[in-house]
Formats: sequence, structure tokens, C-alpha cells
Amino acid sequence: MTTGENLAVRVLRAPQGLPQAEDFSVEKASIQQPQDGEVLFRACYLAIDPSARRRLPSADGRPGPLGAVAGIGDIVLAGVSPPQAGLDGALVGEVVTSRHPDFVPGDLVRGGNTWQVFHTVRGEHLDLLEPRPGFRLEAELGVLGRPGFVAYCGLHFASTLEAGMTVVISAAGGAVGMVAGQLATLAGARVVGIASGDKVAYVVNELGFADCIDRTDETIAAGLARTCPDGVDLYFDNVGGETLAAVFEQLNDFGQVVVCGMASEYNGAEADFGPPLRPVLRKRLKIQGFVVYDHYEHYPRYREWAIEQLDARRLRYREDVVDGLENAPQALENVLTGRNRGRQLVQLGPLPQVLR
Repeated sequence: MTTGENLAVRVLRAPQGLPQAEDFSVEKASIQQPQDGEVLFRACYLAIDPSARRRLPSADGRPGPLGAVAGIGDIVLAGVSPPQAGLDGALVGEVVTSRHPDFVPGDLVRGGNTWQVFHTVRGEHLDLLEPRPGFRLEAELGVLGRPGFVAYCGLHFASTLEAGMTVVISAAGGAVGMVAGQLATLAGARVVGIASGDKVAYVVNELGFADCIDRTDETIAAGLARTCPDGVDLYFDNVGGETLAAVFEQLNDFGQVVVCGMASEYNGAEADFGPPLRPVLRKRLKIQGFVVYDHYEHYPRYREWAIEQLDARRLRYREDVVDGLENAPQALENVLTGRNRGRQLVQLGPLPQVLR
């Protein structure tokens, strides 16, 4: 079968601070034909996560904190390497050639972990996606993919969430925060977000948060004092840094912190802020980190629930899609600076015929 031309984004140089377009090049790349047990697919959408910054080479040559790092001349890594499952994948698309019994040409799949159009991966590292009424391929990288499931795991397995709690969600308009806030609201909590720009109105008016702090309009401390006068019971942390430090001061005794991401620190050589341990001791706080692949057996249950909520419009979500692989570096800058409006995706080509 004719596959067309493969394009890939390669690392030209180690970024100095915030990645720039000049740190990358978009080039033609070979297409690896599948061997036994492998599948070749054409990606339609690429998801851009802030953690991709930590998979770029460092300016001083130190190894990256996330393990696998793309070297100079390598194709940029989009996610977990090696992948644990298709849910780790950063791309969705259409099978072109298969040498795995569970996949045939034309199947829709999720998987892959590099910034390129064509991907050859082991079949066990792919998820088969079944179209249904209302099916949207891009949702499989957002609310029905890893970000939505991460939010679910953080609130179900890394915290004790109860009705009546005051819950604060940072990066509330981001890929994970959008779902985490709605999950907490559906559980009967009073949810306050932290966001910026038009995302503030979005999380309140569209997602149903009780309130939202605009981090560009007031300090986090002042915003928390205004919106959470009785303190904070649970903080879902997506950003770390000075936001985390400010929330610690407002947490109630025996409050909880769910450590999900540290987006504000991904672009620095070292974290600028460590955990303020005195409030942790004085307030008897519980801090819990988690990794989503410890809970993959629960994904089918989450997916069934999320589809039901989406169909009933009790769960809402949005994607911010830019067109063309050449714009992937700019999309990465967007998520690192908070300029994205929802789950950041790059469209790499036309949708499969079955979805047109």
C-alpha cells in the first residue's frame, strides 16, 4: 500500500531555556516497514505535553530527569519510552500495514512516541479505537486518553475526595485540570481553579468550577485568600513551583496534596522551589504522588464512565489544534507558557476516510 511521505521533527541543538523554533528542523524521514508483531500507522494528531521539554537534551549535557532523551539529530520524543501500553501513546491515526493479528489496514489506533507522521510499533503497544456515535479521534488524546485518566487516578487513588471539601486545581484549563475539576465538582466538592486569560471564564462558565484565580491578575496567595476563606482541603497540583508554595500556606490541617505534574519547573535546570516542610509538619498534611501506569487496569472503567458523561454533557472538554508538524515546536512553547486553550494537539494530516 502506498504510504506517502514521512516527515519528522529532529533536534538541531540543545535549547537554552524556553525551546525556540531554531532548536529544531523538519525533515523527510524513512518509513520503517513492520516486522512480525509490528504495525505501521499514519498519525493524524500529535499531542504536545509540557514534559516533552524534559526529553530534549540539556545545554550542559546532563542526562534528563525523565530517562529517555532525544539527542542532537534525533527525532523528538513525545512521551514515555519505552511505552507501557497504547495509552502512553502521543498520537492517533490509521493503520497502513499490519503484521500483527489484532490489527488490519484501516483500523484506528493510539500509540507512538515520536514527532513524526508514520510510526512502526509493536502491536501490544497500540490501542485499537472503535468508532461509535459521536466519536472524535482527537478526544482519544484528551478526555478519553491519558490526561483524562490521569485526573481520574489522582482523585480516586491518590486522595480521599469527599462532598463539601474545598478543592483547588492548578492549570485548571489544561489537559488534566479540566477533567480533575469536573470530577471533583461531580463528587460534591467546591472547586476553585487557577488559570490565566480567557481560561478563567471557561472553567467557571463551561466547566462548572465555583471560582477561578487569574494568576496574571493577582497573586496566588491573594486569590486563595479571596476564593477560599475557609482554607483548602485538597490541592491537585499540576504545576509545582511558587504556586505549590502559596497553596501550602492556605491548606487546612490534615489537608491533602496530589502531586500530578510540575509544569512550571520543566523548563529550568533545577526546581526553583522545594516543598515548604514547616507547614507540612505543622498542619499534618498528606502529600501523595502517583504514576498513572500503576492503575491501567482501571482504564476501561474510566473510559466507560467518561463516554457516558460526555454523551449526557455532564463532562466537557476542548482541544487546541494547530495545523502541520512544522508547528509542533511552537505548540510546545504554548504549553510551557500557558498559551494553549485546552489539550494541545497538532494535526498532521487528513482524517481517515471512515471519519470524513
